Amino acid sequence: MEGLSKMLVTAGQHRWIKGFNPCIRNQGELEITHLLYADDSLIFCEPEREQIYHLKLILLLFEAVSGLHINFAKSVIYPLNEIPNIKEVADIMGCKVGVFLAKYLGLPLGSKAKAVTIWNDIVERCEKKLSSWKRKYLSLGSRVVLINSVLDSLPTYTMS
Repeated sequence: MEGLSKMLVTAGQHRWIKGFNPCIRNQGELEITHLLYADDSLIFCEPEREQIYHLKLILLLFEAVSGLHINFAKSVIYPLNEIPNIKEVADIMGCKVGVFLAKYLGLPLGSKAKAVTIWNDIVERCEKKLSSWKRKYLSLGSRVVLINSVLDSLPTYTMS
C-alpha cells in the first residue's frame, strides 16, 4: 500500500489527479488525494475524463507491480456534487455509482453529524451489548469496567 500511496502522491504533484483542499477558503498548501486504511482505499479526484484515465492507469500499474488484484466490480464511486457524466466515469473505472447515505467502516457517510438518525445505530449496539451482559454472572465492578471501556468507545469512534 506504501507503493500505491507514493504513486498517488506523485500523480497529485504532477496534477494528473487533483484531490481536495480541506483548508478553510483554500488558504493552505494541503491537498488530499487519497486515504488508506488496511485494505480499503479512498481516492479523491475530479470527474474529468483525463484524471479518471490517469487514476485507472495508476491502479492497473499497482496491480501489475504488487501482484494484488483490485476488484473494480466491488468498488464504488461516490459523487459529492451533481456530476452529469458520472455514468461515463463509472464505466471507465469499471465500477458502480453509490449514493449517500452509505456506510464506511460501520460509520455513516454523507450525514449531518448532529442528525439524530446516525445515533440510532449506536444506541441499538449499546442496548444489544447491555442485554448480553445482563445474562452473564458479572460483578458490579466488572460491569462498570465493561461500560467504561466498551460502551464509551462506540460514540467516541463515531464522533472521531
